[in-house]
Amino acid sequence: MTRPEAEVAELPTDPGPRLERQRELAGLTEQQVAERLNLDAAAVTALERDDYSALGAPVFVRGHLKRYAALLGLDEDQILGAYERSRAHLSQPTLVPKSRAEMMPDRGRPKWPWLLGGVLLVLVAAAMAAYVSEHGVRLPKWPGADAGTPVPGSAAPRQQDEAGGASGAPQSTSPVATGPAEPVAAATSAVESGVTPVAVPAGQVALQLRFAADSWVEIYDGSGKAVLYDLGKAGTERVATGTAPLSVTIGNAPAVTMRVNGRGITLPAPPAGQTVGRYSIGPDGSLR
Repeated sequence: MTRPEAEVAELPTDPGPRLERQRELAGLTEQQVAERLNLDAAAVTALERDDYSALGAPVFVRGHLKRYAALLGLDEDQILGAYERSRAHLSQPTLVPKSRAEMMPDRGRPKWPWLLGGVLLVLVAAAMAAYVSEHGVRLPKWPGADAGTPVPGSAAPRQQDEAGGASGAPQSTSPVATGPAEPVAAATSAVESGVTPVAVPAGQVALQLRFAADSWVEIYDGSGKAVLYDLGKAGTERVATGTAPLSVTIGNAPAVTMRVNGRGITLPAPPAGQTVGRYSIGPDGSLR
């Protein structure tokens, strides 16, 4: 084997050491190479040590290696191929065993502050519930409520009425119907004295009965329908409207006065020794 072949065979395989070895064989210094390639001496040193981190992007590194190989008379493709192989080797990830602390799962922040806050919230809610259960909740009172003065919008008057009805106190002088099951209250009303006569449609008659004493009364219209069947209490009035002719029966006729369509009429006295009066009121309001 000749000397040049031996020298070539002894060249390293990585691009940096090969360039350095060939530079030394050529008798050149790093500074001389830097001047010929228009580079800094530090860049030449980085190329010979395969330290490409300070030389920029791979495209610039390839350009420097190609020019350096051409300056030394080396095969540019071989140098670039060696560079690509070294890049592929360097780009492979290196598996480094993790420490025991790194292998432990990340448990995040401690959760005990949240748990403590939840427990305190439950305790406060339980204490409030116990207090309300024992003492109740008192709503604010309206001014004057302690003195028994009704406040606007209160239900005190109605509650007093209901309480009075429950205790048996007299609530109204309106009598209770004791007649047949068919109610006739829709056509009648119990009112105090001084009721103003109401206007009635044509063909109908309006009666006003005032009771000086208790008396039952029956009123039927022209079709035989019950218009009023009730007990009138002393001091009250009844108003009844129906289609004429009206048939009127009064149990205590001497104690009852009648107005027909707002006009007062005199009821004939019952037969001697009797109190029941029977009357018929025509469409014109006349007594028959």
